[in-house]
Amino acid sequence: MRRLIFILLALVAWAWSQELKLVPAPRSIERGKGQLTLRSPVEILVAAKEDRLAAETLVEEIKAIHGLSASIGGPGNPAIRILRAGTPDVDREIERLGLDRAALRNDEGYVLRVNPAGALVAGRTAAGVFYGVQTLRQLVAPGGRVPAVIISDWPALRYRGLSVDISRGPFLTEDRMKALIRTAAEYKLNMLSFYMEHVFTYRHTPLVAPEGGEFTPELARRLAAYARRYHVDLVPQQQMFGHLHHMLKLERYAELAEVPHGFVITPESERTYEWIREVCKQLADAFPSPFLHIGSDETWELGEGRARPQAERIGVGSVYVNHMQRAGEMLRPLNRKLMFWGDIALRHAELIPKLPRNLVAMTWVYSPKDDFSSYIAPFKNAGFEFFVCPGLNNWNRVFPNVSDALANINNFVRDGKKAGALGMFNTHWADDGEALFNDNWYGILFSAAAAWQPGDVDARNFEGAFDWTFYRNSDQTFASMIRRLDQVHQALRSAGVGDAGNRLFWFDPLSLSGAAMTAKIHPVASQVRLLAEAVLADLEAHSGKARRHRDTLAFLRLGAKRLDYLGMKVQFGRRIGELYREALAGQGPRNLARINSTNGLVQDLRDYANELKGLYRAAWLAENRPYWLDNVLVRYDYEALHWTGRARLFTEASQQYATSKKLPEPEKLGLHLP
Repeated sequence: MRRLIFILLALVAWAWSQELKLVPAPRSIERGKGQLTLRSPVEILVAAKEDRLAAETLVEEIKAIHGLSASIGGPGNPAIRILRAGTPDVDREIERLGLDRAALRNDEGYVLRVNPAGALVAGRTAAGVFYGVQTLRQLVAPGGRVPAVIISDWPALRYRGLSVDISRGPFLTEDRMKALIRTAAEYKLNMLSFYMEHVFTYRHTPLVAPEGGEFTPELARRLAAYARRYHVDLVPQQQMFGHLHHMLKLERYAELAEVPHGFVITPESERTYEWIREVCKQLADAFPSPFLHIGSDETWELGEGRARPQAERIGVGSVYVNHMQRAGEMLRPLNRKLMFWGDIALRHAELIPKLPRNLVAMTWVYSPKDDFSSYIAPFKNAGFEFFVCPGLNNWNRVFPNVSDALANINNFVRDGKKAGALGMFNTHWADDGEALFNDNWYGILFSAAAAWQPGDVDARNFEGAFDWTFYRNSDQTFASMIRRLDQVHQALRSAGVGDAGNRLFWFDPLSLSGAAMTAKIHPVASQVRLLAEAVLADLEAHSGKARRHRDTLAFLRLGAKRLDYLGMKVQFGRRIGELYREALAGQGPRNLARINSTNGLVQDLRDYANELKGLYRAAWLAENRPYWLDNVLVRYDYEALHWTGRARLFTEASQQYATSKKLPEPEKLGLHLP
């Protein structure tokens, strides 16, 4: 048996080595002959104290994934050397080995050499060394075999970021935030920002941050220090123009509102600028980042209230630009680069040159396009530094639309690199308060590849590498599951109802509007369910293949279950209508029992809704604080109560039929039969 296991491991390692599975793909790879075989105890030499954390991630990998003992330092001939370029001895060795020094001219570049005698990672900085070690971790194949390679690598974009929404409901726990930092760094992302509307506990605006959903300055300092260890810049991001309803709904801050209890602060009040000045001062004190993101997107109410006279006089675009000019100049003493969302400026592109020069444009659009130059050129031509900001297409959906996300990310980031973008800032949103973060790793890793690699990312090669790089699984089991769930969006689009969104998930198939929706979806309902149930079956059979990040599989399972329920509602809703129609035609008792009994269709839907409530609650609490959760769970309660109520109505209909041999009209039961 042991010999058989050894042979199988060797075969897996051989197959794996034929196509290197690396995310991001390095800029230059030269395949060598043979391989390095790691054997316990694996000794690792670290030349610089600052690089010890990088080495520790490798030690953990070798122990946890490959079952080998490993240690840093110690006597003997180390199998792996982690060195810092720039010292005479290391530079001479790099020269002797013929390694490409071009990578070492970049602050985040590295060289990596593996041959049967050992492995060498070298970088000019701690960040470069760290990224080289992360690539080496992915190179170690099952059985501790490392293919012989020479890699020279550095990033295409200086900044490679991710924005995570913590203001619309889900709020990651501190442990999960730290895990996010570690995982983002592993794939060479170097910027992270938590999107905030009302959650930061500013001293000058009490009552705004919600109880249980507060982001404190102390938490910011802890996370920023933790992120620095992993070469990640934690950027403060606070809305300072629009998206401020949760502050403006309080009477205490009514003077700041453009329209009463709206979501845009008005430029017509001096208190607005006092508030912004103090916000930025407190953020700058808590976050040491050289950047500060001031939001300022979707200011739709501007010019509809207190600023209307000014907007009528000079135009709403000029009102916006005047506000940004004043804010930018006022904040100049902070000596921060002020990021701002670029959508409103693009609507008034002729005014972009008037914006203050300490602003960095965060130009965003989330749909797939072949050409994104119209979102880039107005800022580039005006001389502004800019980031391209694609999206994960996760918001308002049961599961992310991966196809749209990848097309958006790949082409937008490609065009940004061509145009000289300062960086990429991928975005996660939780607009309706239901989106769970751990659904999104496929898109996050893809964006990391897009920002690091020059040119396009080959989606097929990425799919082939994803399982290994994220789950340390040698085939494509989990990538295939994600693709199946993604196909549900395409099936529903073919039916003319759009993506598998939460709007569809919560619809009532027996209502007047629901009956029309059911008629559209029913032709693809079986396909939706078969795709979802195939994922559920594969998870049951193959979850053990995930040797890392296995906790994320619960989120795949929840997504598949919710999509299955969506398809079931369509099928069962239609069948309930058919059975009641037949009952009206004289097949009363038997058909009513099929609708409403021990094994009735309404009971099936009630049971599934309650099961989903438990699964959703567990998934939420596995990554988020309890804050806001009840706002989602009440929807599951309502769903179960809805079907319980329908069961009661059908029971009353059966009792009426038993005494009068007549059934109520469908509308009295809330049935709208097509």
